[in-house]
Formats: sequence, structure tokens, C-alpha cells
Amino acid sequence: FDYDQTRALYQGNLIRNNGYDFETAQQAVMSGAADAIAFGRLLLANPDLVERFRRGAPLNAPDYDRLYTGEEQGYTDYPFLAG
Repeated sequence: FDYDQTRALYQGNLIRNNGYDFETAQQAVMSGAADAIAFGRLLLANPDLVERFRRGAPLNAPDYDRLYTGEEQGYTDYPFLAG
């Protein structure tokens, strides 16, 4: 999928995703390449993702072995930041 080609053809609101971190998301929005960035895996692994971005805190890594299992582990057991 080519987001740049999509942006060239479509001038409406464009939400990009897949592989962004805080810095690359900011760059994409500030440059006009995207209007917003969607975070999926990072949000699953970091229920406090916005606060982590705000503080520049380290991120939890997604546990890919536990995704899509139907169990709580891998969805509801990621740690929050302290304090």
C-alpha cells in the first residue's frame, strides 16, 4: 500500500497506520502526509500510550504469541507506568 500515492490522489482526511512511533507519527502529521496516525499494536501493549508519549517513557513490547488467543494475557495484563 502506498500512502504517498493515496495522498497525491485524495485530499480528504487520511489516517495512516502500521509501524509508527511517536517521532515518525509527528513527522507524518506535521508534513501533511497524514491527518492522524492510528496505533494498534502499541496501544494494546501500552494502555497508557498517550502518557508514555508525553513523558518520553519506554514502551512495552507487544507479546505477539498471545495476540488473538481469546485469553486475557496479551490484552489486559500489560503494565502501566508508575506514578
